[in-house]
This record gives sequence, structure tokens and C-alpha cells, in this order.
Amino acid sequence: MTRDAAVVVAGLGPVGGVLAALLGAQGVRTVVVEPNVRPYPKPRAAVLETESIRLLSLIPGMAPHTAWSVPMTRNGAVGADRRPLFLMAQRAQAFGHPQIVRIDQPALEAALRAALAELPSVEVLAGRSVQGVEQSADHVVAVLDEGQRITAQWLVGCDGTSGTVRTQAGIAFNGDTFAQPWLVVDAASTATDDTGVDGTADGNPTVAFVLDPARPAVAMSSPGRWRWEWMLLPGEQPAAMVRPETVRELVAPWTDPDRLEVERAAVFTFHARMAQRWRAGRVLLAGDAAHAMPPFAGAGLGMGIRDAGALAWRLREGGDLDAYERERRPDVAATTALALRIGRVLQTRNRAAALVFRGLARSLNAVPGLRRRLGDRPLPPRRLPRAVAGPLPRAGHVLPNPWVRVAGGPAVRLDDVIGYRWAFLGHGCDPRRVPEAERPGAVHLALDLADPAPGCLAVEDLDGLLRGQAGTVTAVRPDRFLLGVLRPG
Repeated sequence: MTRDAAVVVAGLGPVGGVLAALLGAQGVRTVVVEPNVRPYPKPRAAVLETESIRLLSLIPGMAPHTAWSVPMTRNGAVGADRRPLFLMAQRAQAFGHPQIVRIDQPALEAALRAALAELPSVEVLAGRSVQGVEQSADHVVAVLDEGQRITAQWLVGCDGTSGTVRTQAGIAFNGDTFAQPWLVVDAASTATDDTGVDGTADGNPTVAFVLDPARPAVAMSSPGRWRWEWMLLPGEQPAAMVRPETVRELVAPWTDPDRLEVERAAVFTFHARMAQRWRAGRVLLAGDAAHAMPPFAGAGLGMGIRDAGALAWRLREGGDLDAYERERRPDVAATTALALRIGRVLQTRNRAAALVFRGLARSLNAVPGLRRRLGDRPLPPRRLPRAVAGPLPRAGHVLPNPWVRVAGGPAVRLDDVIGYRWAFLGHGCDPRRVPEAERPGAVHLALDLADPAPGCLAVEDLDGLLRGQAGTVTAVRPDRFLLGVLRPG
């Protein structure tokens, strides 16, 4: 049997789910092929940052982040004795969302599947996998495990580091797999009086690097949940480290092991790899299929969701798809480098070096007001390099997400008005004065214009974040990066 689709997505983890949902939000006929009938039940990714949360919020019918995450309220570093070295309260918000959240990945995947079920242009084939890829100049065929063939314009591999799509497309996966193993333990707690990572009893979600040269670690706590990551020492064997008695010994300094239900104890080695190219003809890669990085920056899943946001609108338009990799590769490379730098600090077992790092953390902690300033101030929004953003004024900047009022109605977030589509904002004018605004499916908004013509929405910026020169038009891509400021000819 042959099914025709515009896009086949291989893999229904968070990255494949986001990509399929964003395509479906644009009415693109999409088939998702996923080996697992239900979401993987055990925790995997731990945190997610605000840009990814914002992209998720653009999916029609997607449950709010409060259904699958909790805001991270403290982060930093603690010593071997759990006493804070530098631990700041994380109160900042960006674009109306928390700066960083602690996620429940099974709940996130379930929410994505529920949203996909409401999109008529998306079909999910669960319990199936892509085993072969055939392509020509004008189409690609995904051959499934039971022999079914799906013909599409594009196939996107979101099937992870060991997925078949990249291999079938003949794309190398360059980089390193590190010899240093780590034990990862996820657990649910039945205790009501856990003291958390830093020994406090307020239950605030916390993540901290444990600067302990005897055994470097990362610890995360939130109400009812723990995650630990411990570096294995020379001579320790993975099979011995995942035994219940070993796990009990390791968690005992943090909480009562009798009040834990261990959900996962596994030993991992980490990758710093990137696909040689992210496109081969009509096959593209996203997420871990395109790149894998150590977890120390907490950004692996976020990088994949950013891929989906940058790719979905391009697939709909069928334009310069090579621009997807040109835009995303530098971001992934820079974040991988950051994760490697953090890992070098965290994994040191040199006592002199560890003493220096602990001293530096204490020194930062002693700077008056530094923790408050860092915790209250959102990170600067990402900006695309000029080389990939284009030549227009403000190209590559990010659109704010203020509270707005549309046609005198109730206050809403701008993202809720736009959704995942092109937007053109006229500053004191109808944005349709510029020919670029005629993109199919675009939304047209007029600021400071009381009575625009039909088809254009009058918007009042309640937060004053959408300033622009009168008569100009701000063009916004679906992923919220600005194409730039246009001036009517």
C-alpha cells in the first residue's frame, strides 16, 4: 500500500512531535512513523529553556507547560557537603514563559500526541519504523518495516542518534563518543519532607553541579522527584553501578532511599557529534539524528526543538531548505562547545583544580546583589548572525511577546494572536502596503491604526514592546525571528 504525503517524519519523540505539529498547524499533509505505540515511559531529558517552551506554546491544542513541567527556581553549584557554593534564585521570565523548566518527558510526549490527534492533516503510524529510503529528483519513498511505502516530497529523520534515516541517506555522523561513563538515576519520592539538592525544605525545583573531586555529580530535585548523575570512577563497572545496593549507597547522603521508587538507573557515555550534512536530496535531519551533545549545558532537547521551529515553515514553502542547516549548525556547534567546557570543569578530579573552581564559585557568591541580578534578569534573546538572517534592518532579532488588545477585545499574548505563521506588523499603517505581506496564510496586524481595512487586525501594544518607525512594516517568520523591517516602495 502507498500513502502520499507532503512530509514524512520518522520518529515521534519531542522533536518529531513538534515538527509534525507545526507542519500540521500550517495544514501540511504529514505522516509520522514511530516504532513505539505509547510514549517512552521513563524520564530522559531533564530541562528545557524558554525559546523551546515558546515554540511549544504555538502548537494548536498543546497543553500548557504547567501540565508537563515545573519552573526551575534555583540553579548553580554546591559542594560535596551539599552546602551552596553559588546558588541563585531563578525568577526571570522571557516572552511570558519561565526561563527554564524541569520537564516530565513522558508527559510532554503524551501532550504532543494529544495535540497531533486534533490536527486533521497529521497521521501517526505508531508501531511502525522506517527501514529503507528511496528517492528521486521530485519525491522520496519511506519504506516501512512491514513493506508499506509512503511517497512524499520530504522525509525528515527525527529518529535519534542510532536512527536509520541518516544511515540510509548515507550521511556520516562525525565527532566523538567519550570514554567517561556516567550513572543516571531517576526516582520518584514518597517523602513529604525531602530537603532538596541544597538541604532546604521549601520544595523549590533546583538543579546544581556538585563540585566534588571524589565523585563529580549533578543533582536535580523537584517536589516528588529526583535525578542524579554521577561520574563513574576508574575501575567501576556499569553492571555493578546500576545494582540497587549501589544506588542506595549513592542516594543515601541526599534522601532516604527507602522512600524512593527508582524509575531508571542506567550508565551512559556521551556524544559530541554532528551529521556531516543535514540534507541529502529530499532527506533532512533534525534533533539527535543531526547532532548529539553532552548534557552539561542542559540544551540537547532544546536544540532539537529549535531545529523543528526553523524547519517546519521552510518545508511548507519549499524554498531554500539548505538555509535550515546554515542557520542551525552554528547554534548547535556553539552550544556543544559550551557543554564541553562545562563538562571539563565538572568532571575534574584534580583536587587543586577543583579547589580553584570552588573558590571561584564562592567569590561570585560573595559579590553583593549578583545572584539576585542574574536570577531576576532573563538571558538575552538569541539573535541570528547577519550572514544567515539577511540584510534588512533588525533581521535576525526576536519578536517580543507582549500583552496586546485586538480590536478592543480582552488582553492576550501576541503569540496567541499570531500562532505559527508569518506575521506582518504595520506601524501606523496597513502592512499590506508591502508586497512581501501577501504570503499565503500570513496574519496582518496594524499598530496605532484605529480602523484598518478588512483582513487587517487593529492591535494595541499594552506593554510598549513593538515600537517602530511610522509607516514601516516588521516582517516576522513563523519561528518568531524577524525577516526585518520593510519600507513601502
